Amino acid sequence: MATRAGVGLREIARLLRPYAGEERPALVTGILLALAVVALQVLRPWPIKWILDHLSGAPVAGFVAPLFAGPALTGVALLSIAFVAISLAAAAAEYAQIMTVNGAGNRILFRFRAALFQHVLRQPLEFHESRDVGELLTRVVYDTSRLRRGVNGMLVRIVQPVALFVATIVVLLWIDPALAGIMAVAGLVALIMMRRRGRRIASASRKQRKKEGRLATLVANELLAIRELQTFGGGTSGTADRFEGRNSKSLKQEQKVRRLAAGLTLRVDAALALAVALAMAVGAGAVLGGSITPGDLVLFFSYALALRAPFTDFSYQTARLGRTYACAERLARIADRKGTTDSAEAVPAPPLRGAITFEGVSVKSPARTRTGRKWSLSRVTFDVRPGERVAIVGANGSGKSTLLRAALRLTEADRGRVLLDGADIRGFTADSIRAQMSVVFQDSVLSGLTVRENITLGLSDVSEDALAAAVERAGAAPLVSRLRRGLDTPVRRGGRLFSGGERQRLALARAILRDGRIWLLDEPTAGLDTRGVGELGNALFDATEGRTVLWVTHDPSILSRMDRVLELGAGRVLSDSAASAASAAEVGA
Repeated sequence: MATRAGVGLREIARLLRPYAGEERPALVTGILLALAVVALQVLRPWPIKWILDHLSGAPVAGFVAPLFAGPALTGVALLSIAFVAISLAAAAAEYAQIMTVNGAGNRILFRFRAALFQHVLRQPLEFHESRDVGELLTRVVYDTSRLRRGVNGMLVRIVQPVALFVATIVVLLWIDPALAGIMAVAGLVALIMMRRRGRRIASASRKQRKKEGRLATLVANELLAIRELQTFGGGTSGTADRFEGRNSKSLKQEQKVRRLAAGLTLRVDAALALAVALAMAVGAGAVLGGSITPGDLVLFFSYALALRAPFTDFSYQTARLGRTYACAERLARIADRKGTTDSAEAVPAPPLRGAITFEGVSVKSPARTRTGRKWSLSRVTFDVRPGERVAIVGANGSGKSTLLRAALRLTEADRGRVLLDGADIRGFTADSIRAQMSVVFQDSVLSGLTVRENITLGLSDVSEDALAAAVERAGAAPLVSRLRRGLDTPVRRGGRLFSGGERQRLALARAILRDGRIWLLDEPTAGLDTRGVGELGNALFDATEGRTVLWVTHDPSILSRMDRVLELGAGRVLSDSAASAASAAEVGA
């Protein structure tokens, strides 16, 4: 779906239509209730007109005349009761309309938000690495909230004011065409002002959303570094100054949006006030000339003043629509992006034997994180036999982690091919490949999940026996037994309440439970003491017996136990040798 500037009502409808199917009955009911509200509001002034016509001696409509046949106050009392009844019915219908329509709007937007979040999760890793968490947080949470409020406002405040305006003009034309013409011209002027002013509000709102996104990015980044900020005192100096600067810019832009919106309402009110004043003068002359009755004049002004409500709603919604358009435009940029999708020809991967081949694989460095080298991997070629353990070594930034990403299809090769069992990895669906791989990163524990959910991540119907066996093999049983709620203990602060070795034990339990034919290990022993390296290393070698392994490491004690060592430098293969020779060279160095 194409995205373009100035997303309008049609684009908002396009964005939300897939999630509105279940709400059609509620939306139709809301429209019918809105029309009922309009009908009741149009009917409400008539009892007052008939009372005034009777009191002034003017002719009263034939079907109302019998009400005044008895005592004088009987008709007045009955019409007053009718006025109250109509008012209460209008209020009840409006309440039902708001509850029905807002309920439908809320459900539509919450479905959209859930789908958008899933869509964001499916975006390539490069997408997430090129964007700040605060920006995505603003879009998924805050922009969808504003879009929800704007859409609800449109659903409630657009149909009803339009219908009320049309009905009011029709009645005014019936009462006195000249007076109706005055109000129609005022309405046309108000609409022109709203159209012009609305464009400026939309533009200012887009800038405001960008500034709020930058502010959210700053907050997210600084909170992630809270330890360093408190240690070095940054939280009371530079960080506060940066926040103050961006907060002030956001406030200034917000004030501009508010000023434009308030100015629009002021102009619309002024135009209507001038029109009513002019109509009052013309109407008074018509009453004195006998062409209309006092009741007709009161009825006219009841409707004329009633026009303020729809026009005020129009102007208010014009201001809100500016913000709604800005939010929808930002959301559409993400919703219209293609996620990590498989080709139409991709098929589920068969059970893998574990052979891995890189044929001239080159991967570009993301432009935002590029530090002088264009290619993270450059013409990388090597073969790994099923069941072979290969260590990947090299200096920081040499392309080791990118190589693992390419094997996982977290990164697509810009040139060359990655093969599994001789078949291009792109011919298989990504999920079917990853389901047959066990992966341990340096930090694999997720906040917000329980220990159980961390270990069974991505798996369903895991038996308690299989889970317990994986925990035992990973050496994580002592840790689980110490936790107050065992496997159901929530993980907080990214797992930092656990030691590095404990976090890696949980990550290893997850990998063992998946029992992949291919194991990808990205420095799983980094940061551990000598004892921890030995214990975790032994557990990993036991778990990967007979499996294909790509193990990124700097640890010489690991190299001696591998089959081969592949050395990378500046994204290229510098050497590919047997583990014993590489280990000896490492020791000699």
